[in-house]
Amino acid sequence: MSNPRTAQDTQTTTGTTSPSPNLTGDPQDATYTPAPAAGEQPPVAVDPVGAGTAPGPTATDTTVGTGTADADLGAGTGGEYYSPRDVDGDGNVDLIHTRIEGVETITHIDEDGSITLVEQDTDGNGTYETGIAPTTTGIRLAEDLDDDGTVDLATHLDPATGAPIRQDVIADGRITDTRLDTTADGNPDVHLIDSNGDGRFDTALLDTDLDGITNDTLVDTNGDGTFDLRTADTDNDGTQESFDTATDGHLGSIEQFEALIPAEDHYHEQAGTYPAETPADQTATDLA
Repeated sequence: MSNPRTAQDTQTTTGTTSPSPNLTGDPQDATYTPAPAAGEQPPVAVDPVGAGTAPGPTATDTTVGTGTADADLGAGTGGEYYSPRDVDGDGNVDLIHTRIEGVETITHIDEDGSITLVEQDTDGNGTYETGIAPTTTGIRLAEDLDDDGTVDLATHLDPATGAPIRQDVIADGRITDTRLDTTADGNPDVHLIDSNGDGRFDTALLDTDLDGITNDTLVDTNGDGTFDLRTADTDNDGTQESFDTATDGHLGSIEQFEALIPAEDHYHEQAGTYPAETPADQTATDLA
């Protein structure tokens, strides 16, 4: 797993929340600074809203960003750009649009001043393909690798270190492949795969001695949630030499690995591993 610390570092803020008049998002109200000379550090834009640390909503597994860049992105080309916006007209900053070192960023601000989402156009093609959002357990970095408007890769970061602790491959809105670093050593040691596309993992590859080589592979071949095939690399040469089959469940179940994923995570919804809430009865109203 690569360490996307540079994207996470965008979320640095100071200050306190206060009403700010005339924050319309008009380019003429924005702050521009000249492009830094070679070797100089670019100026740092000060966030006037003072984002808190309370978790905000998680970016969805199927979308990143809000489309193409604003019409005013060309303004001030060649330099830094900073524009706070009051989208709903309540006098408080709702989002901040910046350009720093050529990277366009939109930072979304909650009513209490917390950052709920940071969107970036890192490749300069006019679409925001990267979304960073706090979750109840850390930080989630979602990436649209092919610019089709949907998330292809989601990396979950440790909020204290910024190190990746889990990485999901997403296809058609479903998590199909997950790598977890359960020992926090910077390398994944559990690799879970949904090989048949039913929404639930059925294969687990385990690096039990943390050397980067898969020692054991467990497979649920009949979809009942328990492993019935195990292959092992007994001499650590990278080849699985031995195998074992079972019908009594002694090889374990996929649940032990699903438990490593937070209960509120999108994976459990798609896999049906946790009961969904019963929808409330519809009540007739005068507007029905």
